[in-house]
Amino acid sequence: MSYNTTSFANNPEMANSPGVLYFVVLVNKKTFERECCKIGITKGTSWKDAVKRSKGFTGYDLRIQKVMHGTLEQVYNLEQHLHEKYKEHSVVPQEDFGGKTECFSMSILKSVLQDLRELKNDLSSYSTKAGI
Repeated sequence: MSYNTTSFANNPEMANSPGVLYFVVLVNKKTFERECCKIGITKGTSWKDAVKRSKGFTGYDLRIQKVMHGTLEQVYNLEQHLHEKYKEHSVVPQEDFGGKTECFSMSILKSVLQDLRELKNDLSSYSTKAGI
């Protein structure tokens, strides 16, 4: 499902439902190379929900680096912030799958992990788009 600020404004129940931001490394099943990083979100409460979402990443094995929990709106806003911050490092993966536009160069791995560690799982500043 695709999320955006309008859908959250029109559906507060969805906006306040549990969400997970996941930061993963995608390993190409053919070459066994760590091809890229992906920053994405899904509905749910745990890393298991991120793994379920990853079933659509055909051609790749998943290596979870970090998972953050919050409301769906909070994790969406954090995801958008990270996508904007690292947009110059955007890459197109070799294999096609839904979510391929959320992939980034492996060079950002340590920086994103540091950004997420600094939040200490407190996503309160991402409760509204204006808070970013």
